[in-house]
Amino acid sequence: MITRVKSVLVGNEFKATATSADDLSIGDIIMVDQDSNIIDGEKKAAEASSIQIGVVTGKTKVADTAGALQDMNTLVWSNRIDKSGHPSAVIGSYEAPVAEKIEFDFTNATITAGHRYVLRIVYKDITEAPGQFTHTYEVVSGDDESENLVTALANKVNKHKNRRVEAKAETKKLILTALEKDDNEGVDSINEYSVVTMDATIYETVPGALLSNQPKAVESLTKTKTTGKPGKGYWKQVRDAERRNMGYKGHVFSGAYPAVEQDLLVDPSAEYDYIVIENDNLYLSNDNQYIKSTPLTTELYIKKGQKTELEKCVKAFVTGQAPASEAV
Repeated sequence: MITRVKSVLVGNEFKATATSADDLSIGDIIMVDQDSNIIDGEKKAAEASSIQIGVVTGKTKVADTAGALQDMNTLVWSNRIDKSGHPSAVIGSYEAPVAEKIEFDFTNATITAGHRYVLRIVYKDITEAPGQFTHTYEVVSGDDESENLVTALANKVNKHKNRRVEAKAETKKLILTALEKDDNEGVDSINEYSVVTMDATIYETVPGALLSNQPKAVESLTKTKTTGKPGKGYWKQVRDAERRNMGYKGHVFSGAYPAVEQDLLVDPSAEYDYIVIENDNLYLSNDNQYIKSTPLTTELYIKKGQKTELEKCVKAFVTGQAPASEAV
C-alpha cells in the first residue's frame, strides 16, 4: 500500500553559488525557496517557508526573443517541502555492501574416519520459500585429520554449479562467503538489488550404524557468523529507487518493447550519500472545504563527498536556525 508520495532525485554536486539555472551543468543540484530564489546558504534556508530541490537532467532548445534557438537546462523538481508541514531529515553517507560470512573452526573438533559430515546451508532471502531453501553438501571422512575434511567440504561446495556461496579452506577453518547475485546487473535491470542471507550447520552421522545413524553435532566445532549488509547509497539501490519512482511520473510497465521510460540518472561507477526528507503538506480539501495534510517523502542521492553544503542548508531549513555567523 502506498502511504507516501515520493520524489527521487539523483545528482552529482550541490551548486549553492549559482545565480540562475543557466549556470548549471547536467547533474548539478540547486535549492530554491517559496519565491523560486536560489538558496545560497544556511541563512536563506532557515528563513524560507518552503523549499524545492532540483536537478539538471539535460538541455532543450528554446527560442529567444529574436527567434534563435538556445540551449536551456531542463530540471526535475522535488515536491514542495513546507516548513509548516514539520519536515524531518535523515542524512547519511555511503556504506559499501558487506557479504554474509560464516566461519567453521575445526581446530578443536573431533573428526572420525568413516563418519559422514554434512554441511547444510539454509538461505533466507528466497521470498518464495523463506527459511526453507537449502543446499546440502556431504563428505565421508577418509581419516581423522580436520584439514582434509575442511578441504573436501570446500571442494564439494565450489564444484556446485548453482552454489550461492564461495567456500575457502584455511588450515582447519571452513569459510563460507555469500556470492553477489548476478540477476540484477546493469542500469536497465528488471530485477531489484538484493543480497544473499543465510545460515549454516554441520553435523555428522555414522553410515554403518543401522539403528543409531542419527545426526549429531560435531564435537567442539565452533561457528562464527558475520551478518551481511546491503550497504547504503550503493548504486543499485539508487537505481531501484529511481525506477520505483517512475510510477509517480506515469510509467507503470517495465516490460514493454521498445522500452518507453525515462533515462535513469544513476552512475554505476559512483558512490552516493543520501538525504531523505519527510514532511506533511497542507491542502484544502474539496469534499468539505477544510484543511487536510498529505505525507510526502523526498529522497536525494548525491555523489559521495558532495553533500556537506546541501546538508547544512537542509538542517537549517528543518530547524529554522542558521549558525550565528550567518544569521547576522
